[in-house]
Amino acid sequence: MSTSTGTEGPTRRERLRRQTIDEIKQRAFELLDTGGTNDVSIASVGKAMGMSPPALYRYFPSREALLEALVVDAYTDLGATVAAAARDGAGQDARSRVALMVQAWRRWALALPRRYAMLFSDRSPAGQDAPEGVAAVNEGMLPLVIALQEIASPSSADGTPLDESLLRWGQAIGAPADITPAALRLGVLCWSRVHGLVSLEIAGAFDSMGMDAGLLLAEEIEAVVDTAGGRSSGGRG
Repeated sequence: MSTSTGTEGPTRRERLRRQTIDEIKQRAFELLDTGGTNDVSIASVGKAMGMSPPALYRYFPSREALLEALVVDAYTDLGATVAAAARDGAGQDARSRVALMVQAWRRWALALPRRYAMLFSDRSPAGQDAPEGVAAVNEGMLPLVIALQEIASPSSADGTPLDESLLRWGQAIGAPADITPAALRLGVLCWSRVHGLVSLEIAGAFDSMGMDAGLLLAEEIEAVVDTAGGRSSGGRG
């Protein structure tokens, strides 16, 4: 009589189920990338898969569950992209690493604008992100605040009413124990500037101005970092 060693891999049924789930999400992303979240439904994905809606419900019990899976995967991809940029900048100074991470965020958003919209604008304000999705995108936020810790000047660390909530957030994303509220505040500020400018760029707001949005973003983040580091924008060099 054979005994289980506890080291067996997934069964054939489990592998097939995993493959089917991956294909469902791939087809859903194709629909999303073409027409946005409104084009993603159990019926539309089933049609693309050659499956009936009842068959698809065996893998995702609702459209909301399918969208949540897409959100987690998109957050994972975005967080990994930013984290990879941080690794690419290993050995460079903190300002250069911040610039690499910011531009990686922008490139991802421009390459996949409907996925970006799904994450940050096309969802119900009452919706809650899955914890695994939040953890995944924070893989990109964490190296950003660590780099910003090297930049924030002591004078920028004065206490503010936000410090307590900033430190709670830092703990939630796994920031080092010595992270300062100043670095966390700078991380939130940088993210809000990046998100705002990238969202405007995706919407075509800069087209009629003939402006290079990439250069605009670089200058905006450099100005934020200069201020936090106790330097004026005119004092670069």
